[in-house]
Amino acid sequence: MWVPDPQYTDVLKSYKNVGSFVSLLDSLNFNAIFVVSYALNKTLYPSKVLLKNSNYKLIDSTCLLSPFMKTYNYPLKSPTGDPVSDLITEAHKRNIKVFFWFEFGFMADIKLATVLNNPILAKHPDWLGIGNDGKPANYNSHDYYFNSFSPKVQQFLLDLITESIQKYPDVDGIQGDDRLPASCINSGYDKVTVKRYKKEHNGMMPPTDFKDEAWVRWRLDILNKFGKKVYQKVKATQPNVMVSFAPNPYPWCKDNLMQEWPQWVSSGICDLLAVQCYRRDSLAFANTVKEAQTHIAPPAGRKQLFAPGVLLMVSGEISEAEQVKKQIEANRKLNTDGEIFFYNEGLKKAEIRAIFKELYTDKAKFPTIN
Repeated sequence: MWVPDPQYTDVLKSYKNVGSFVSLLDSLNFNAIFVVSYALNKTLYPSKVLLKNSNYKLIDSTCLLSPFMKTYNYPLKSPTGDPVSDLITEAHKRNIKVFFWFEFGFMADIKLATVLNNPILAKHPDWLGIGNDGKPANYNSHDYYFNSFSPKVQQFLLDLITESIQKYPDVDGIQGDDRLPASCINSGYDKVTVKRYKKEHNGMMPPTDFKDEAWVRWRLDILNKFGKKVYQKVKATQPNVMVSFAPNPYPWCKDNLMQEWPQWVSSGICDLLAVQCYRRDSLAFANTVKEAQTHIAPPAGRKQLFAPGVLLMVSGEISEAEQVKKQIEANRKLNTDGEIFFYNEGLKKAEIRAIFKELYTDKAKFPTIN
């Protein structure tokens, strides 16, 4: 189950809520929680890395760096005062794994990100991604990006991820989604990336056509190498922590957000692939899963876990229970390793809970990759 940041759910707003949520998942035989740990330029826990790379001023054990949890007075009645630690502890008591979900990844904001409204750009104005039009790089005038190709931006995210698994060594995995590693297809026209391109291409400027095949290939390679760095850094820090990615279906994700996840799978840098196979009906869902399966080719002798993403919420509305049931049944027929649901608020509907009670008769052991 995916758990978004606290503006969308009450799960982490009190110790009582943490316990109730984990108990509910346990009663429905879920075996993994993917909780947002970084979004909207905020972390779910005190982060020295974020403090260093932003204009945030406060960090202590109770006010989590003025981001998500500051206003909820979480420490009341909690044994630790830390919702993340409590979530991991309560989940592990019930054999439920916890993954840190780095939702925003390379994205700066869903709206135009500037030095004035973005705490990270306020500290690093040169981290802004630039499109072929010379304006802030964005996808569909909605998702605005940092410069995904910048070594400094990449190091920031590597440091965030490393810090999280050092701070919570019992966490079971980390996950990047459709923004990590990723960048909107029209990006890469900032000074740093252009200079790097010219150095590697005898002084030539990048093509003005952002869909130029060679130019796309060059940028994809940079992001693929970053994905490898994430995997290697995680394993060097905590060898048992799994690395998961939840991109969009291929090749759409490659053509729009520069995510070449078949390459991540074939190079062995992805323990769990959770393609967002979000569809409103079971036939479209099954076709999307089957298409994804054609691109999964892990290295010889290595198990590749594949658990498609299923929608529980659509534009704030809970999905129809019968469609959820049909998609789970379709997924089983296709012999995947399971499914992940977006997101937990869908469990408020009794009909949805009844579907899980019917189909999840026992808690499945979380599959291994060995």
